[in-house]
Amino acid sequence: MGLVIVGALASSACQPRAEAMFHIINYSQETVTVGWKSNGGSFLTLDPGEGYPYGVADSDCTNPEPDAILIATSETGKIYTYGPRICKGTSWLIGKQ
Repeated sequence: MGLVIVGALASSACQPRAEAMFHIINYSQETVTVGWKSNGGSFLTLDPGEGYPYGVADSDCTNPEPDAILIATSETGKIYTYGPRICKGTSWLIGKQ
């Protein structure tokens, strides 16, 4: 029983802190799909008000590729972009001006 508690404590300690992540938050009034411009696919769908912590490499901030741009597309086809500098501890507030 003691091992289970220790295991639970150890796994919770391994969670990344908020400042170690890039946050994607949908402030628009529509569901959006999010993907990278470079590959054209989507990796995430967010309903209005939803957010997602996304792990990025340090190089995405310090030495980003020119096409390292995130694209969010709404249900009605509105397009939002972010990048190419994508840094830990920052947020993309989709639809917020």
